[in-house]
Amino acid sequence: MAHINQEIPRDQWASYLAGISKQDATQWVRVESIDAETGDQPLADRLPLVDISLERKGSDAGAVQIIVGREDGRITHRILEPDHLYAELDGESGALECLEIGERGGKTLVFFERPTEAEEVSARF
Repeated sequence: MAHINQEIPRDQWASYLAGISKQDATQWVRVESIDAETGDQPLADRLPLVDISLERKGSDAGAVQIIVGREDGRITHRILEPDHLYAELDGESGALECLEIGERGGKTLVFFERPTEAEEVSARF
């Protein structure tokens, strides 16, 4: 299956990330952090995306914040000094499959997945 890789210009990061946050809430994500010192570190596996946004004010201005989880527990990950944002899209449907947020010395990958019907039901309870 063909994929389309697309770099998101920095001046569009806030609106692009806001658009992802507003998408179908039944979409789940897997989040991994990769850097030269620690290698591949899984941060979240198949959890609902609560929010992904660009901080615009305060001491965290310019940072990307990812929040995943459910009501009983959430995980927050911040990329403090992002330097690029790449989207990997399905070549046929155009659906977002992976978002790469790069920073000096590493990157964070956010993989987008659809839960099974049974997982959707259990996630509601």
